[in-house]
Amino acid sequence: MSSTLRLVLAVLSFFGAWFIAWMLMLVMLPVAAAWLGSLLAFAAAIYVARQVWNGTAEGAASVPVMAGLGAVIVGGLGFVAGFFGPMIFAPEANQGPMLGLFITGPAGVVIGAIAGAWYGMRR
Repeated sequence: MSSTLRLVLAVLSFFGAWFIAWMLMLVMLPVAAAWLGSLLAFAAAIYVARQVWNGTAEGAASVPVMAGLGAVIVGGLGFVAGFFGPMIFAPEANQGPMLGLFITGPAGVVIGAIAGAWYGMRR
């Protein structure tokens, strides 16, 4: 896989993981520890981006790793598209962000895991 594509996938995975982890930390931690939530979300996003970067190297990944990478990449893209897409294309829709949370994000994870496992077996 080319370095440019690996970089794009790692950056997209970073932002998707950061946003999801940050949202979880907002819910889990008190307001006084908001800085800790941001720090933990940043650390989780760096970990995910590094795993995506290392996992997309030639010959570096097994089938479960490829399934996980597919789930992270496609799930993150599905979440971002479903969350922000309705805000951009249909701002009057009051349930727009719920599309990313409950439909396109989880569907992307499942589809990405299946596609990643298939790719890992074919590789």
